[in-house]
Amino acid sequence: MNAATTRQALSTLCRSAWPAALAYLLASAYRINDQYWIQGLGAAAQSAMAGVLFVAIANFAIPVLAAAGALALVAQATGAGDARGAARASRHALALGFGLGLLAAALGPALVPHLARVMALDGPTARAFEDYLGTLYLVSPALFVAPVLDHVLIGRGRTTAPLVLQAIAIGLNYVLNALLVFGPGAAQAVPDAPLVEPLAELARGLGTPVLGIGGAAVATGLSSGAAALLGLWWLARADGLSLVPRLACDRGLVRRLLAVSAPVALSILLYALVYWALFAFVLARLPDATKAGLGIGFQVFEGVAYPLFLGVAMAAGAEVGRAHGAGDAARAAATLRAATWLCGGLGLLATLAFLALAEPVAAHFSRDRVVQQEVVLYAQVLALSQLAVAGETLWDKVLVATSRTRAIAWITGLWNAARLPLSYLLAIELEWGASGLWWAINVTTYAKCLGLWLVVRRADRRP
Repeated sequence: MNAATTRQALSTLCRSAWPAALAYLLASAYRINDQYWIQGLGAAAQSAMAGVLFVAIANFAIPVLAAAGALALVAQATGAGDARGAARASRHALALGFGLGLLAAALGPALVPHLARVMALDGPTARAFEDYLGTLYLVSPALFVAPVLDHVLIGRGRTTAPLVLQAIAIGLNYVLNALLVFGPGAAQAVPDAPLVEPLAELARGLGTPVLGIGGAAVATGLSSGAAALLGLWWLARADGLSLVPRLACDRGLVRRLLAVSAPVALSILLYALVYWALFAFVLARLPDATKAGLGIGFQVFEGVAYPLFLGVAMAAGAEVGRAHGAGDAARAAATLRAATWLCGGLGLLATLAFLALAEPVAAHFSRDRVVQQEVVLYAQVLALSQLAVAGETLWDKVLVATSRTRAIAWITGLWNAARLPLSYLLAIELEWGASGLWWAINVTTYAKCLGLWLVVRRADRRP
């Protein structure tokens, strides 16, 4: 493959990747918004959010049952010039996502107290966990449709649409957090927040209820739902996709969606379950400040770096999927090579940013000195695996877009499961504490990246 072809592929990828990357960065700002505003509720609320995070990741495996298959089938149909096939895949995926959201809203709240016990949470931390998560389940239909819609749009090559939708949603989410978490007391609770004084006055004028940590979940659901409705209207106008409900269901198409999506969803679920186990068997033996450090470090540092990797990986995967549908192996290979360089550069940039910004960011998100120290430790250790996270994310989405997802479940499942005994050994038995836990994550991340790369490399060499 010559350098000119790779440069052309890189140029094409960058045009589609930057809106997708910024869209996913904005999507992660939901969690950053929540983490920022709830600092005014104290360390117990911040510790609870660390537990909520990994339940939310497990919940995300449910809409992925529709979203991952949507990316593959919509991209491949689009690349093959099959507009009708792309439309049918889009409608079925969106309907499946909404139906799964209704199911989660009906069943989820009853599970919340049991989840708190599974994760060994108690006292104020458990109460905050139950308040936020129970409310979050009630808004699941909006939360589940949104990622499916993003995958459909990106599969169709419309990467700017998710960016615009997320920008609108995050602005609305920021305002609603202030109004619903603290109401008129927002200025006293988080005095340094931008625009907090006019937002507190707005809450006073509107008489909004003060819902505490549960208000952050309501804000997430309302803002996500508004963006999803706007996105559906956009999809109907731009691509002529009819959104009128149809009773006819193509069971074969649903099976194809699930065949692609199920290994990816299983991988995400196993990832989250391992963290549940880490909470119960490792983090329960460490101070609450370590949990808070994990919550802030994961949501703020990796909440910025990972969406950038994901945006590039999604754009690259969609382009590879369209090339796959068109039977253009040379274009797919050039895109993959360009994406490797781009993700590698972002991984190195994330490493440097984690190391340089650990202390100032920690001070901005917590007033507790011990929590700040835990955030810094997390960021400095996890900085050393960001290049591998970028690679793992890219290989994952390339395999999804080409409908080769079986390897994802067993490679990522195996090494995510290995985190539990390795973390216990390093953090508890060898008494490394939190640093042992973070190093166990690093080592297993390197292994996942290598395993997925080998699968992609083998698949790329097939005739």
